[in-house]
Amino acid sequence: MLKLIGTKNVLSNGGYMNKKKILVVLTAMIISLCAVFVTVDAATKVKLTKKSVAMYEGDSIFLKVKGTKSKIKWSSKNKKVAVVTKKGMVKAVKKGRTVIYAKFGKKVLKCKITVNEKITNKDVIKNDNNDTVVNETTTKESIIKEAVKEEVTTKKPSDNGTDNEEETNNNITIGKWIVMDLDGRYAIEGYHGSDKEITVPNELNGVKVWLIDSDAFMDNMDVEKVVVSYGIQIVRRSAFEGCDNLKTVVLPESVTGIGDRAFKNCYELESVNVPSGVETIGEETFMGCSSLTSIQLPDDLEEIDSSAFNGSGITNIVIPDKVTAILSKTFMNCKNLESVTFGKKTRTIGFLSFENCSSLKNIVLPETLERIGMRAFAGCTSLESVTVYAGEVDILKDAWIKNPNYSRDEEPIPLECTIIGVKGSLVEAYAIEYGLKFEEIEE
Repeated sequence: MLKLIGTKNVLSNGGYMNKKKILVVLTAMIISLCAVFVTVDAATKVKLTKKSVAMYEGDSIFLKVKGTKSKIKWSSKNKKVAVVTKKGMVKAVKKGRTVIYAKFGKKVLKCKITVNEKITNKDVIKNDNNDTVVNETTTKESIIKEAVKEEVTTKKPSDNGTDNEEETNNNITIGKWIVMDLDGRYAIEGYHGSDKEITVPNELNGVKVWLIDSDAFMDNMDVEKVVVSYGIQIVRRSAFEGCDNLKTVVLPESVTGIGDRAFKNCYELESVNVPSGVETIGEETFMGCSSLTSIQLPDDLEEIDSSAFNGSGITNIVIPDKVTAILSKTFMNCKNLESVTFGKKTRTIGFLSFENCSSLKNIVLPETLERIGMRAFAGCTSLESVTVYAGEVDILKDAWIKNPNYSRDEEPIPLECTIIGVKGSLVEAYAIEYGLKFEEIEE
């Protein structure tokens, strides 16, 4: 350290320099050193030690940010699932999913957290037939491995933009919003507010917002109503999944894609519209939405994916004419469903597609029908009649049975309903073979 003596300073080389000049030299040196550190910090890739973690209730882990010496502000999207300390220690609270944010300056990094129920002795799982079985060989490590695999799997973006973008750390905080810059347009990545009513903007700081990204509002326990502004085109997978108190969603006509599980387990959801430009309703999109009693599907809809309405509260549904296949488990466990109007081009009704729809009474199937899958109407205990206008239909043995979980060693008990079809057709032959009542279609 240099020591100043009066107005002059003795240097190591024996020369003299006045105090003012020394201060100038020192200032220049400090600025140069700061520039070097900034350059080094900027050049280093800033990242979290983990992007996705699977934990058990009560477990704890430490997260760290590499590549910066900036002070980190930690936060949890859902403190009911997991909490995080000021030093980045994450503690799992209860089963569910959340996101841990690491904020420094305007940058935000995120780590997806999956919390599983704490395992004591044996793991209860479901087999392919949805039967409950005890698996004594399943380990905690294997379950964690599968959970991590599910969380970190990414897809390349499709043309309609509903698939997941590859994870990036280029997130920016603007007010309560966390966004990512995608070629000059913003994607909504998260929301830090606690408002009950939220309007998703179509512009932030003069930059257009064009999509709501995966998990953006997932497990938000505060929001009750969401209005999406016109101009936003995509709602990606799990965008609102697990929003327990969400009751109303208003989507603009500009939306053309709704990803898988977008509204899964939104138990209080009562009202949501599907814009006319949407051609596909993704897998498990409205699964578990038990308060959703009605929904109107657009005429241009072409596909309803597996389990799209599984366990929802809908009472009636009209399938658009462009939908050719009802996929597996699409309306499974819709116990309030009383009526279904099939489209004029329906060719396939997949396995388990209407299983346990215990309020369903009468069904009319179109001439275009080619196949009815296994246990398609199993457990539809109120079913009185099924009218099949197509004569040559491939009907699997267990299409109509009382108990969907019967043992393979037992013969299924057919439902006490009447099959109405073409005389001399495969439909009549099926009814006779499996003990179902048959009536000829009246001309």
